[in-house]
Amino acid sequence: MSPFGLLTNFCSQLFAYREYLVQSVARDLRRKYKRSALGYLWTMLHPLGMMAILSIVFANIMRVPTADYAIFLFSGILAYNFFSSTVMMSLGSIRANARLFSQIPVPKFIFILSIVFSNLFNYFVALVPLAILSLVLGKDITFTWFAFPLTVLPLFCVTFGLSLLLATSNVFFEDTLHITEVGIQALYFLSPVLYGREHLPPWLADILVVANPLFRQIEFTRGVLFSGVLPDPVQYLTNLFVSILMLTGGLWLFRRSEDKFLYFV
Repeated sequence: MSPFGLLTNFCSQLFAYREYLVQSVARDLRRKYKRSALGYLWTMLHPLGMMAILSIVFANIMRVPTADYAIFLFSGILAYNFFSSTVMMSLGSIRANARLFSQIPVPKFIFILSIVFSNLFNYFVALVPLAILSLVLGKDITFTWFAFPLTVLPLFCVTFGLSLLLATSNVFFEDTLHITEVGIQALYFLSPVLYGREHLPPWLADILVVANPLFRQIEFTRGVLFSGVLPDPVQYLTNLFVSILMLTGGLWLFRRSEDKFLYFV
């Protein structure tokens, strides 16, 4: 099947099974917070906690000014958390749902897509504490916040594409889990979460932009939420094109391998 055919088929199946997907996402969210006293508040408290710890460390050890840096840090953590949590949760999704493959007539990628959308819900909810923090610290909330969904689209494609690739690989090669854990940690330091591009040597920044699928995503997110700057149209469209290619690659590998899943799980 051609790349265009893969994407068209994906979109048509997504529409056809939209009701099941909505129910699956709602079930995942209820299950996640079922026995939690604070429930959905953890969606906002978790990134706030990480931001507070890192801000204290950088303020007291590295002497970084805390007011704007706290918001700078938070805006980068949000995108990274969505990516890392989705990829790690997707790794075991094929094995975890193997018994349902013959019982529920839905595309197998739906189980991974459900994780993506569950975390996407958390991603949007986490904007609330970021907005509150910005107001408390005197940082203006600019009109560029309305462009936030534009930054989510390529991030969604990259995250879902890599989740499909790694979940498929994990069915056949169990070492995928350990390699991915190391890779996710490496991406944290190789992505502009704790720092901006201006803190890197130009040659290193150029390499990371090409080699790191998260680099542009975090820059675009921080641009609209922190700097009040819209993405450059050429850079955005180029990044979106590459992100769609990654999604297409994930769909291609998953579609080619899904008939063999039951023999390995």
